[in-house]
Amino acid sequence: MTEALKGIEPIQRESVEDRVAQALRELIVGGQLPEGTPLVQRDLAERLGVSQTPVRLGLLELDRAGLVEVGETGRAVVRRLTREDFEETYAARLGLEGLAARVGAPAVGPAELERMHELYDQLERLARKQAVDEYLRARWDFHATCYLASGRTRLVAEVERLFWRAERYNHLVLSGRERFNRSVGHYHDFLDACERGSGPRAERVIHKSVRWAVDLVIGTLPAEADL
Repeated sequence: MTEALKGIEPIQRESVEDRVAQALRELIVGGQLPEGTPLVQRDLAERLGVSQTPVRLGLLELDRAGLVEVGETGRAVVRRLTREDFEETYAARLGLEGLAARVGAPAVGPAELERMHELYDQLERLARKQAVDEYLRARWDFHATCYLASGRTRLVAEVERLFWRAERYNHLVLSGRERFNRSVGHYHDFLDACERGSGPRAERVIHKSVRWAVDLVIGTLPAEADL
């Protein structure tokens, strides 16, 4: 291989199972596949135009993400939203995301702040439209810009996994204009903490935001024992 070719990065190709998992994720989060819906591999393969192998692997990926339950026999259903799952997911977010904020905020530089200001403006626009899916994607990008400044990529990867595991619960939190406004207020405070380079302040904002979400939603969810 010539020296000129060594600098070329390989082309990344999304796998079929990744596309299957993403398609099913969108259907589950969007409510087209409600909680408790059986997910039969043969039927899904036929509808998606793929073989059963990528469907099986895609379902296992969604099982790890907390959206699907796959039993020992391979039978899969859309995971139900429960009080216990919500509490556990948000408790983990409280600790890990608080840590990511605390180590990220002092490391944020001019480039990160510029990007965060752009994303904050985008969040305000999306909140006015109550565009939940786009808002959640922009919200992750906003926070990740801060978290990644720390260089703690392993920590950020785990925080991101928890963030998207909570996606259906986040849809419940953002059910109304007033809730969007309150949510944007938290990001204003978070941006201010990053501008000040204050890790403890950024961590407190995350804790306040997570506890606010828990207080809003937990009473509306069934306990697992009642299902």
